[in-house]
Amino acid sequence: MAHLLITDDVVTIDMSRGEKLEAGHRNQTFPRNAISGVRAVPDCIAEVHGMKGVGTGLPNTMVGTWHDHGRVTFAVCHGHSPGVVIDLANSKYDTVVLTVENPEDIVARLSAPPT
Repeated sequence: MAHLLITDDVVTIDMSRGEKLEAGHRNQTFPRNAISGVRAVPDCIAEVHGMKGVGTGLPNTMVGTWHDHGRVTFAVCHGHSPGVVIDLANSKYDTVVLTVENPEDIVARLSAPPT
């Protein structure tokens, strides 16, 4: 399961070595001010749509990039587990979907203004 490293300025998706292999990407970082919305979801995989780009797409694992009607999603989803959906503006990705522990805590942290 990827971890989010959250600072006042940036958010980094810190992936394990295996997740980096599955994704075909290194850790991903985006500016915190690019976040246009964030929400907790009960089933992370259900939020990933479109054609797989670089990455792994199996019934219970979706890690990498997906393209859907001009939108790009970066996903690190394992199983039909709870997670977060982060909408971005003016970023490499339009949406980030992640399986995380305590999704409500992540939503609260990302929704709060930087200190």
